[in-house]
Amino acid sequence: MLAKTDYSRKTKWKHKTYRGERGVGGNFVYAGDDLLDKHLFVHRVAPGGFDWGPDASDEKACQLAIALLAPLRGVDHAVEHYYLFAENFVRRELTEDTWEIKSQDYRSKEYVKAIDGRDYPGNTASSPRDAPDLEDTDLESITYAEEIALAKKYEEVLWQSGNRRENLQRLNAIWNGEEDPASDAVASGTLYRIQGLDIPTNARGTLVNQFDSMGELAAWVYYGRNHSQLTGISDASAKKIRNARAGFVQYFGGETFIPEHDSREMSLSEMPKSRGDTAQQTFRGALGGGDE
Repeated sequence: MLAKTDYSRKTKWKHKTYRGERGVGGNFVYAGDDLLDKHLFVHRVAPGGFDWGPDASDEKACQLAIALLAPLRGVDHAVEHYYLFAENFVRRELTEDTWEIKSQDYRSKEYVKAIDGRDYPGNTASSPRDAPDLEDTDLESITYAEEIALAKKYEEVLWQSGNRRENLQRLNAIWNGEEDPASDAVASGTLYRIQGLDIPTNARGTLVNQFDSMGELAAWVYYGRNHSQLTGISDASAKKIRNARAGFVQYFGGETFIPEHDSREMSLSEMPKSRGDTAQQTFRGALGGGDE
């Protein structure tokens, strides 16, 4: 599933018709009646503008490719494929001084595939390895290409649900001590969005009712054993809960931010006799340390 971004919420870049014109003052590309934005905020390749046709420079053909692909398929698609689209479509299909196209004219997947014998420009977007440390990054000013690289770099500890840049800001706030996920209330909607926690609705309801905070729940999930001893959690759900530990690490911004486990396991001889106490004891018995 594509990540949510601020760009995907905007519709002003999306138009049915695009047209290009060469003039004395330079090359102009229009989205509807307005000039097409260069989309330098997606990936900065050619601040000077656009060009097309077989003689176009790598940089200007690539910038036009980004500006056409982002409204059509989103910023992730544009950053990943723009260099292929620049050669396959911008240089080889837009060969006239003036042109007019609609989005359906360049939807073909062939335009974003590498074809043998063609010389493609390089993809200059940052890789996760090249991305700076999150603590040293101004998240308000980075491009979407830089945002993508950061998200991949910190994928194992980055919450995956919702807006990606907001999640990077949230991760930074957790690391700085400005936000504490452990104090969050346990809500069914939150559990539904944790990666790997594919459990039935009634099992999610059990977790919501039994745990007061996400910190308490995460400690039980991550360090506990015998999860199926909790009334309402089947063996199958218990296995899925254990498989979702990586998703809880992402929610908390790292394993070190999951609270320590409070082991309250009792022996069978200590089990209370009343039915209500037995249900509570079943909950406590599921809180033992270690794993099955």
